Amino acid sequence: MTQQWLTIVGIALDFAGFAMLLREWWLAFFNEGRQMQLAEQLDRARAMRNMRPRPPSERNPYEQLDRFSDEQAVRKAREEHRAALSARRGVFLLATALIVSGFVLQIAGAWPM
Repeated sequence: MTQQWLTIVGIALDFAGFAMLLREWWLAFFNEGRQMQLAEQLDRARAMRNMRPRPPSERNPYEQLDRFSDEQAVRKAREEHRAALSARRGVFLLATALIVSGFVLQIAGAWPM
């Protein structure tokens, strides 16, 4: 009787681990979309800057501000990417532990006595 319960708990843990892997994959797709969105925003800002009339002199008075804006946008994208990777890593490790423990419990439940 105990072996049957071990098998049932093992299957439940396998299902929970698979559900966690699905969540991790969803986080990956969401992060890719967000990264593309941030890259498009940066491209749009650069295009808008290029439409601005240039002064006749060689030096652009907005050059420092433009560079700061670009660096800030890239920094924000990296921070979001790092946060998403951290969340994905935790979910992946938990899902792996659940799947492995589910597998072990199923083997213990099916082992002949």
